[in-house]
Amino acid sequence: MKNKIMDAVARLIVRYGLKKFTVDEVAAELGISKKTLYQYFSSKDEMIREYFEETITSDRQSVLEVMNSGRDFFEKVYAIVHSSHRYRMPVQIMDEAKQFYPDEWAKIEALKQFKLDAFQKLLKKAAEDGILRQNVHFGILSSMLERVSSMFIDTDFLLENGLKSTQAIDDALNIIIHGIVKEEP
Repeated sequence: MKNKIMDAVARLIVRYGLKKFTVDEVAAELGISKKTLYQYFSSKDEMIREYFEETITSDRQSVLEVMNSGRDFFEKVYAIVHSSHRYRMPVQIMDEAKQFYPDEWAKIEALKQFKLDAFQKLLKKAAEDGILRQNVHFGILSSMLERVSSMFIDTDFLLENGLKSTQAIDDALNIIIHGIVKEEP
């Protein structure tokens, strides 16, 4: 029942946002009483905490599985960027978390750092394996990735440019990996 409740909570959060979805809507969607809901969650805030916890935990697990897989460098880069998580977290939800739920925002920031650390491990391995050019300064590349990764959770930037975070990540990685110069015909 707890998973069914969380699935409904996630759908409503995506539909209405963190602040606007209600416990009444969760109960109505599931056809249960609020009393039954409160047997599993003490409050709306607890539901929101669980939403972030499940989303971020599943995303971390996805990254760990990718890092320990036999995929090649480029497949791992793509898989980390597009790591799966139990529930969707659109830009608007991240924006609300940043504004109104500082503890949940801190979890998003920690996930960003976790993924950045995974990228850095992946880059070190790629350098050892000769995949990266010898003249790439690892310190500069790591610093660029760190700064660029902040862009992915910069909700103002994403909203202003009409981007989803995965789209921004794809475009930034394409620039970093392939450069900005046109290929020769």
